[in-house]
Parts: sequence; structure tokens; C-alpha cells
Amino acid sequence: MSTLLYVILALVVLGVCIFVHELGHFLAARACGLHVVEFAIGMGPKIFGWRRGGTDYSIRALPVGGFCAFAGESAEDEADDPDNINLQPAWKRLIMTAAGPLMNFVLALVLAVVLMAAIGEYAVVNRIDVVTDGTPAQEAGIQVEDKIVGVNGQSFTAAEDVSNAISQTGDADVVLTIERGGETFDVTVGKEYDEASSRYLMGITFGTERVRTSLWSAIRNSAAYCWEMLKLMVQTLAQMFTSADVLDQVAGPVGTVSLMTEYTQVSFAQSFADGMTMVLNLAVIISMNLGLMNLLPLPALDGGRVVLLAVEAATGRHLSRKHEAIVHFVGLVLLLGLIVVLTGRDILRIFGVSV
Repeated sequence: MSTLLYVILALVVLGVCIFVHELGHFLAARACGLHVVEFAIGMGPKIFGWRRGGTDYSIRALPVGGFCAFAGESAEDEADDPDNINLQPAWKRLIMTAAGPLMNFVLALVLAVVLMAAIGEYAVVNRIDVVTDGTPAQEAGIQVEDKIVGVNGQSFTAAEDVSNAISQTGDADVVLTIERGGETFDVTVGKEYDEASSRYLMGITFGTERVRTSLWSAIRNSAAYCWEMLKLMVQTLAQMFTSADVLDQVAGPVGTVSLMTEYTQVSFAQSFADGMTMVLNLAVIISMNLGLMNLLPLPALDGGRVVLLAVEAATGRHLSRKHEAIVHFVGLVLLLGLIVVLTGRDILRIFGVSV
């Protein structure tokens, strides 16, 4: 597969994450009875479209993202139009606004479930892949493909449990129950101190293989995985705002596509399953990031609108349309300016220029 196809693949993944974000706004708006003037798939010039239920649907030329258009968002729209989004109850607009980022979290969870249940991920298994020369394990006669099914008389099946049981014995010799060719037998293995890891080791390395989980386990593990990822992203975001080198820690759209292209190209070169694993992992990360960033309480972002709508819903007082437009316009200008700066730095990095 040529580099161009990997770039297209990266753009499609990014576009799907953005499209699902807009789909969240659309579905929530319809559920709340808000009139959607247009729902577009893609951006740029319209290729073709159709009208149904009072909403225009369109397919755009650039397969990246999409958008929801509401009455009242344009200066040409009638202020007293009963469908004007600004005249709708604040709680409905709040739900519609928050649904976009929340949909990204749902997408990340679904993709993680697909990855774990349908494709599987590499996991350490109870099978010895490496016996290092000159180590106690080799001297004891342990061989590649052996399975360790017992440690000091205790039975184990998982590699992690075996490893933990061995670690708990410190520097003492260990009696291992080995399974080989359908037979089991015991061997006593010593250990050597490894300065690099500051541990006593016997010289074996467990193998890895792609493992798929049940649907329920995939849902449970995916939820835990996405939650831990979200916490890490929040911590990283907090560090970015307290670091002087904040721009060195983020990438713009060009940098994101460039990194995705590089990672997917390397992964697909190994195997199709590895490539799809990388694509889904990147899609999970991007969708989580998109949801989190849009929930930041900053002007022009969904989070900023959510804050204003929450205040309006609680107090019944709405910031004047003029002042709200100014706030979001300033925020949009700053956001676009940041994107331009990040894009410029991304391009310079691609050409090997230090920034």
C-alpha cells in the first residue's frame, strides 16, 4: 500500500471521528424536538443532497467530518422564526451541545470493544519463548515452548500469576512444574541478580499472542481502558497548561495525520491484524481527545457553550445575543490562530526543521 493510501486512511479515521461528533448533535437535536436545517456528511462544496422531514441532507466533496446547521445561526435568519435555535429552551440546547463530545466517548468505547472482541490484542501467555544462554533456567533444562503450571507446589495457568509467584520468592531457588509434550515434571531453578532491573531472574521470557475476549469481558475491559485513558489525558492536559513548552506537546491536524500515517504504515507492514489494531487504537485515542477537548469550557468550543447554557438554565437569564456572539467569535479567532500555528510547526517538523 502506497503512502498516499495511508494518508487517505488517516484522513478517513479523523473524518469519521468528527462526523460522529456532529451526528451526536444531530441525534440529540432530533430527540429534543429541535429543527435541524441541514445535516451534512463531509465538508466543502455539495456534491448532492436530498430533503426529508424538513431537513436538508447533503454529501460534501471533502470526506472529513460534517456539520449540523440550525435556524438562527446565520445573520440572515429571521429572529422570530419559531424554529430559531436561540428561542428554544436552554436545557434542550444544552443536551444537544453536550451530545457531540459525549458521542465521541461512545465511539471510543465501541471501537475498543470491537478491537478486543473481534480482532484481539497481544497478551503475554504461559508459553516460554526465550531461554537465555548461560542462565539458571537453561542449566535446569527448561526449553522453549515449555509451560509453567506450578510454582513451589501451587498450580497456576496465567503467565502473570506465574511471574508474580516467582517474584515473591526473592533470591531463593524455585521448584517449577513444567508441562512439555503432554507430560508434567518438576525442576529446581536458581536465580541470578540482574542489575538493570534490580531483580533476581532465572532467564526465561514468556511469549505473546493475539487474544480475543468475550463480548462482556470486552465491554468491561474497554470501559476500564477508556476511563484510564481519559484520566491520563486530563493529567496531560493539566501539565500542558503549566508547562512553558506547551506547543511542543501538541500536534495540529497535519501532525496528527502524519503520525497516523507513519504508525499505520509500519503496523500494516507487519500484518493486516497489526495494522487494523493500530487503526482502531488511534481512532480510540483521537475520538477520546476530540470529546475531551470539545468539553473544555472555552469560547467557541462545545464546553464553553455548555457552561453558558447551564447558567441560563439555572438562572433563566441569557447572555445577550450580541455579547454571546462576540465571545464565541473571539474564541473562534483564537482557536483558528492556534490551529494555524500548530499546522505551521507540524509542516516544519515534517521537513526536518527544529521548532
